Amino acid sequence: MQAYVVWWILAAVLVGVELTSGTFYLLVYGLAAAAAGGAAWLGAGLFTQLLTAGVIATLGTLALRHWKRSTEHPESSLQNMDIGQTVWVESWQGGRGQVKYRGALWDAEAESAGVDSTHPLVIRAVKGNTLILGN
Repeated sequence: MQAYVVWWILAAVLVGVELTSGTFYLLVYGLAAAAAGGAAWLGAGLFTQLLTAGVIATLGTLALRHWKRSTEHPESSLQNMDIGQTVWVESWQGGRGQVKYRGALWDAEAESAGVDSTHPLVIRAVKGNTLILGN
């Protein structure tokens, strides 16, 4: 069997499996295998075929990682809803305390040493289940 046929069969299998996973990584590897098959069809040697597949797979993986990092994650947008909201302090001591927010008691920390807990505080960030507060 010719090398390009093997590459194209591998590409078809990878793209087919990708259809069930939805991660896009196997699609990139399938495209890399198809490109290596194209190189084999044009008469390139095994080293060139492997280099072609490796370069395309690496660049595609890096592009996908960049794309995944740049797209907004739903959990971060849910936390961002809280930022800027005003809360009242229930108890406070030494830059830590508890506040009532959305009908529940939350742990809270001051964003800096100069936070005045006698006034309403504003949520500046959310770390896990702790609200970071400032004036």
